[in-house]
Amino acid sequence: MAIRPLLFGILFVAVFVGIILSLVWVDPSHPVRQPDPLAPSAPSPSAPAPVQ
Repeated sequence: MAIRPLLFGILFVAVFVGIILSLVWVDPSHPVRQPDPLAPSAPSPSAPAPVQ
C-alpha cells in the first residue's frame, strides 16, 4: 500500500499552501512599524518653546 507517500505528499502540499497563505495574509499596504501613540516625542522645530 502507498499510504505513507500519500501522507507525505499531502503534508508537503499543506505546508506549501500554508506558506503561500501566510505571505498573502500580510497586507503590504500598511506599514509594519507604527509609532507608539503614547511615546513621548521630541518637540518640533516649528512649535514655540514652552514659557517657564
